[in-house]
Amino acid sequence: MNLLDKEHRKTGRLIHQPIPGYWYTSVVGQLQQVRVVLHEGQQPRRVVLENINGRRKTVSLDGWYRLDLTLHSPGNDRRRRRGTNDPGGDTPEPGAR
Repeated sequence: MNLLDKEHRKTGRLIHQPIPGYWYTSVVGQLQQVRVVLHEGQQPRRVVLENINGRRKTVSLDGWYRLDLTLHSPGNDRRRRRGTNDPGGDTPEPGAR
């Protein structure tokens, strides 16, 4: 994403592309997973979202950008809590049981 593009300058927010399989968090902390991005021809048009309870909804691509979602990354949260930049994920620290 180009932070200098006119869409970012207009909204003042980071704009995340919908990526199937990835989880996103709303401003109130609700998790949404992108299940499918539907295309017409070569252009993405609609996004199928599923919340943590399994309820699905379909929004237009414009609606997606209005949802104000941020990419959710539990691995980054775990590393931040541990105070390390180790990308190892769930591997135990040396000496830990």
